[in-house]
Amino acid sequence: MSTPGFLEVGISLILVVIAVVIARYWRIPVEKDMALGSVRAFVQLVAVGYALEVIFDLQSPWLILLALAVMIIVGAHAAAGRVKDVKRPFVITVTAMTVGSLVTIAVMILTRIISFEARYVIPLAGMIIGNSMNASALTASRLTTDLKDNRLAIESALALGKGWRVASKKYIRNSATAGMMSMLNFMKTVGIVALPGAMTGMILAGAEPLDAVLFQIVVAYMLLSAVTITSVMAVELTIRRFFTRCHQLQHDV
Repeated sequence: MSTPGFLEVGISLILVVIAVVIARYWRIPVEKDMALGSVRAFVQLVAVGYALEVIFDLQSPWLILLALAVMIIVGAHAAAGRVKDVKRPFVITVTAMTVGSLVTIAVMILTRIISFEARYVIPLAGMIIGNSMNASALTASRLTTDLKDNRLAIESALALGKGWRVASKKYIRNSATAGMMSMLNFMKTVGIVALPGAMTGMILAGAEPLDAVLFQIVVAYMLLSAVTITSVMAVELTIRRFFTRCHQLQHDV
């Protein structure tokens, strides 16, 4: 398989047309989102491609850190948009994603699994931040919904003298699990149900299958770490918005 060019990318729009036609036939109101999303993805990815060429050539650590900061901020903003009924959700998502992403990347660099070079750090950080974004949004959203839907049960537990953490323990666990569910399913089925993108990309690029597999295992462990840390951080930051120091459930969060 040769490396696709702009012509091949244009031809692949046939796949987008198929998706739009199916959605339109079934009257699923996403045709505009599909069309705009396809154009936006093309523009953003091409722009990123040129930007990465510059960053790779300059090899500036400050540019690497700037790229990571931009990725986290944009991802946190997108995740915050999915979290309803809680004030300043961006603070929750950006903090959770920053801790989860940077701790994981730092461990990989300090253990010399990867070197601090743009060619390695930025692509892997993209995977980490993307998964952390979904984890933070799912966790915070699920916890917020559960606490509001079960307010009476929580207040009853508090009235019986239980602390806020005990009263909300079930909802804390459920929300953290929800944030990690996609990654947990991936770990169970990887290599059997699906061949992951990193592994597939290496094989298509001509790497030996075993080398691609070993690299994918490292990526899987990396993502598991980031998603777990992010989910736990999102839970801790969200749950504290709902309770006072006197173990009272707040109605205005």
